[in-house]
This record gives sequence, structure tokens and C-alpha cells, in this order.
Amino acid sequence: MSTTPTPERRRLRRTLAVLAVASAFLVAGCARTPVAPTQGVFGSEDQTSPTPSAAVPTSPSIAPTPPSTIPPTPEPTPTDPWDALSKKTKKQFKGCVDKVVGPGSSGKCASLVIQKLKAAKFYPWASTSVINRTSGANAILNYQRSRGLNPTGYVKKKTWLALAARTPALPVKLPKKCYADGIVICVDQSHRKLFWMKNGKVKRTVKVRLGGYNYLKKKDQKKGEWRVYATANGTWRVYDKQVDPASENYGSGAMPYSTMFYPDMYVHYSPGFHAVGYAGSSHGCVNVGSLTDAIWIFKHTPIGTKVVTFTLKA
Repeated sequence: MSTTPTPERRRLRRTLAVLAVASAFLVAGCARTPVAPTQGVFGSEDQTSPTPSAAVPTSPSIAPTPPSTIPPTPEPTPTDPWDALSKKTKKQFKGCVDKVVGPGSSGKCASLVIQKLKAAKFYPWASTSVINRTSGANAILNYQRSRGLNPTGYVKKKTWLALAARTPALPVKLPKKCYADGIVICVDQSHRKLFWMKNGKVKRTVKVRLGGYNYLKKKDQKKGEWRVYATANGTWRVYDKQVDPASENYGSGAMPYSTMFYPDMYVHYSPGFHAVGYAGSSHGCVNVGSLTDAIWIFKHTPIGTKVVTFTLKA
């Protein structure tokens, strides 16, 4: 039997061979090797798509705050005390508030000053339309000290306004220096009081009269002068004590039981203060109107004792 393939068989074999080659190409195409990542300037760049992650919400952008349309709070404007007065009071003081009234003044405005000082209990004498150089001037001085005003003895705008507004007296407030250990004499010019203190506690309170509007004839002068002879404020020490020192102006007996703390300014008994009260004033000394109090202070105050004199300020 002949083994030579017929033409039909040869065609069939060629067809099968072609199909086999085509099939091999298809299989090779599905399994091709991945291309290596390209190398960039900054190193390897991953060519694969990243795995998507959950979306992270981003914060909304904050819009700039618009400028405020509210105007800034203005600085408080100082108010004129005159504006706070009633119409009735303004009418009463109108025409006087801008005038200067003092020792020797007379007329409507001087009369108004006396009237208001009486109401404030600084002028216990009969009403008058003249401000004299003793009771009138010193009533003004004492009122000014009690309200923390500059004690000049003359009524100017600030004193007028205090009188018109019936400004109350300042409360008693002793300086810290008065509360020191040991004995301290504390003289409050605003309240006309002497506080004798020991170890920070008041042991005795005494009414006093202080330097004020007064007349003094000095040596080698034919005429003296009227002016304010003020009691000096400050901290001093008792340097001497004398039962009856001579006074250059008034001779012997004018300053009994003097506790001396400042040149020409002593705490002493005053016969004048005892007789006329606050109608007059001293030339700077601290007058005591009670002889009993003056002797007590003299006996219980040793040399070296601290003395504090002060006037309160508004």
C-alpha cells in the first residue's frame, strides 16, 4: 500500500500548521512582560495608577473679616461740674462763679459765699455782705482744706462750684506714716484734728486750729502784712519741749506747753483759740484750745516723737 500523501492530505496539514502558529502568537501577546518604569530626573517615577483613596473633605477657605462698621467708642469727654447743677442753683450763682472773692470783698457775691459757708457749718457768726480778714477769710480756708481744694482764702471757680454743688467733706484718712510703731502725733489739717497715736492706734483726738490768714508785724518793719501763714506739711521730730517759751511777737504766756517739732511751729495751748475759736488762726503753729489737752500732749510726748502734718487732696 502506497504511503505517499495525497494532495488533499498535504493541504490539510499545511492548514493545521498555519493555525498552530497563529495560536502561538495569540498566547504570547496576552503574557507580554511589563515595561520597566522609566527613570526620571528625580528618580523612579511609578507609571502605575495609584489606588484611589477615600476623598478627604477640604476646609472651606475663610473669607477675610470685613472692616467693622461700628464706630470706636469715643473717649469720655470731661463734664463741666457747672452743667450738673440745677437751673435754680445756676441762677443763684450766675455772675459770681467767674469772680474772685476773698478778704475785704463785699457785695452780692461775698454775701453768697458767707451764706453757703454758714450752710456748710464753717461760718457760725452773723451773716454779712463783707468778708473780713479774720473769720471770713479763715472760714474760706478751712472749707477749702476740708474739700481738698487749694487753701488760698480766696473763692475762685473750683471753690464756687464746690459751694454750689454742696460737695461733701473728704472722709478722714490718715497716712500710713501715722500707723508706725511707738508714739506718733498726726495732724489732719483737712479736719482740724490732732490724733495722738501709739502703735498704730488713736489714743486721743484733739480739736486744733492751724495756720491761716493772719497779720504779722516782723522785726524792723513799721508795717506788717496780711497773708496766709500756713502750717507746713511733712514729717518731723519733736526736738524740744518748753512750758512757757517766749514769743517774738506776743511775748511771754502766748504759747504755754509747747511741744516743738518744726522751727517756729509748735503744738501748744492757745488762749486766743480758747477765746474766739476759728474766728482767727495761728501763724503756723498747731493751736490747742483746751489747756487740759495741751498739758496731756506735753507730758506724754517724748522728745524724738514723730510728727506728721498733712492736708488731704480731692
